[in-house]
Amino acid sequence: MRKKLNPWLLYAIVFLVLFGVGVFIRWRDPRGVPWADNLLQSALMAVALTVGFAASDRYQRKNRRRQEEIMKQLKDKEQWN
Repeated sequence: MRKKLNPWLLYAIVFLVLFGVGVFIRWRDPRGVPWADNLLQSALMAVALTVGFAASDRYQRKNRRRQEEIMKQLKDKEQWN
């Protein structure tokens, strides 16, 4: 059974993972980009991807709730027939 996380906690974890991956990738860059630029680029990339993830997650949660409501209505309707 999968434990459901609070959505904001899930988004924070996704942001931290993406930020860490971005920092690591830019840190390993052989061109030697300044450290401040690395942090800014990694933060912007992580924010953009997290916003996309959050939007798709909210859409999926809304659709799942609606599907559960429809299934409940169908089961109730079957009981009366």
